[in-house]
Amino acid sequence: MKRKLGALLCACLAALTLTGCSFRDVMLYLYGGDDFVQGSGEPEYLTYDGDNGITVCYNANDWNTPVMQQQDTISITAGNRLDYTAVLLQVTDTYTDFLEQSGEELNAETNTVRYDFSLTVPDASAEAVRYDCGSYQMIFAEIAYDCGTTLYVSAASRSADYDPIVELLQNVYPTGHTPETAAQAS
Repeated sequence: MKRKLGALLCACLAALTLTGCSFRDVMLYLYGGDDFVQGSGEPEYLTYDGDNGITVCYNANDWNTPVMQQQDTISITAGNRLDYTAVLLQVTDTYTDFLEQSGEELNAETNTVRYDFSLTVPDASAEAVRYDCGSYQMIFAEIAYDCGTTLYVSAASRSADYDPIVELLQNVYPTGHTPETAAQAS
């Protein structure tokens, strides 16, 4: 019985490697997922101009199409139920100290560990913090563009890799003020 079970397990593992399916793909198939990662081939950059005066140039192989969640907020997501990232890009003038207020609200809901976070955005000054919340992490950033627009960013990720968030934010800018280093739509 143990030999048959072992042989079946080896056959399943061999089948996975031959088909190119990962363990993650199998888990998504078994337990469901909202979206499947499209692949990491050549980047396919698309541009989204939000009604809030913010433009997002994003890799469509990694990110879903952005949407206007509210009048002043763009929402963009990536991943699936097992490994997701959500980013909110908000333009408003109601915050007195966005980073501090966001951290206080988060700490009121869950235990966190705060880390300083280095973020560089073209044609802007940026302040950011990252919170480890156990099974996910939060990044809050305040980006003041040279043209006078301030963007407030809230990002949540179940992934330990926050580089995709940083790469996305380096291609977010006020509409009509495209930095020279921004990715270009395909």
